[in-house]
Amino acid sequence: TPGPIPCSRYEMCPVCVTQHMSEKFYNLSCAHMFCKDCWIMHFEVQIKQGISTAISCMAKDCEVLAPEDFVLKHLIKPNLREKYQQFTFQDHVKSHPQLRFCPGPNCQVIIRSQEPKAKRAVCSQCRTIFCFKCGMDYHAPTDCQIIKKWLTKCADDSETANYISAHTKDCPKCHICIEKNGGCNHMQCYHCKHDFCWMCLGDWKSHGSEYYECSRYKENPNIAHESVHAQAREALKKYLHYYERWENHSKSLKLEAETLEKLRLKINQKVMANLGTWIDWQYLFVAANLLAKCRYTLQYTYPYAYFMEPGPRKELFEYQQAQLEAEIENLSWKIERAETTDRGDLENQMDIAEKRRTTLLKDFLDV
Repeated sequence: TPGPIPCSRYEMCPVCVTQHMSEKFYNLSCAHMFCKDCWIMHFEVQIKQGISTAISCMAKDCEVLAPEDFVLKHLIKPNLREKYQQFTFQDHVKSHPQLRFCPGPNCQVIIRSQEPKAKRAVCSQCRTIFCFKCGMDYHAPTDCQIIKKWLTKCADDSETANYISAHTKDCPKCHICIEKNGGCNHMQCYHCKHDFCWMCLGDWKSHGSEYYECSRYKENPNIAHESVHAQAREALKKYLHYYERWENHSKSLKLEAETLEKLRLKINQKVMANLGTWIDWQYLFVAANLLAKCRYTLQYTYPYAYFMEPGPRKELFEYQQAQLEAEIENLSWKIERAETTDRGDLENQMDIAEKRRTTLLKDFLDV
């Protein structure tokens, strides 16, 4: 047990190079002795740097850690004692496989899970949704390691992809400038009424629910035989394909949140005009929430697909991804035109979209 070491009446402290009475010397289990004042100073400096359970002996190359009771015995200032106990508690939570602090802003709630794996966690206090394993935004079907690689790559290549962030494109038929002000990728030119896809600018008629072709990246089968520069261009082209769709769905989620607020105002007006009750119009909010859930899942399929190796499994994944994308766009189109959409038609579309989403997760979510 750490405590005073019986020795000669006076000893020289190797840190402050000052002689002290033997009663003022303390040691850890390694038996390296230092005076009480140096221990106090050592602990204060370490705690101010945010270190608690990792405070070690002052001797060179000694890795023996200071026990909590030993540290507390040498902390005189109440604020440092409180800070140290706070840090040790945080270290305990962070090192415990079944515990995690909620990553929500200014939230100190601790979440516990019997199974310490990548799964959706929701804070009961601030309602933050996150992955229990890594603490980042929930990212199914992509696993924690892949999403970390993807976000690092996005941050590194953000300047290269900046041109994608524009909200306007030209209509492929009449070439008039169009702004995307909703989440749906099914666009209709306000000038010539041409229906086209925001992502690939192709005719929307070719984007049937059977196969949503533009979500899939077509690899160059001969790229291995091309020059280094050609391979670099192909790698960038592939990355931009997936990044553009990842970013587009992120923006669509924000735009659809704005659409929901507009919908809320319209419904309020209808209720005030005695055109039904809030309960009568509740299905629209259910549809909007389901759309957000489906689009969120779809957004995270793109990092997953980017890092997948070519083969039958990737082809199956892209097929299911394309089906989900098509049904989501159909659902988004109907919600944005809720006033003219038949309720039964909308609820049927909700059912189809959710089945596509759950099937994809069931087949490809690694648990």
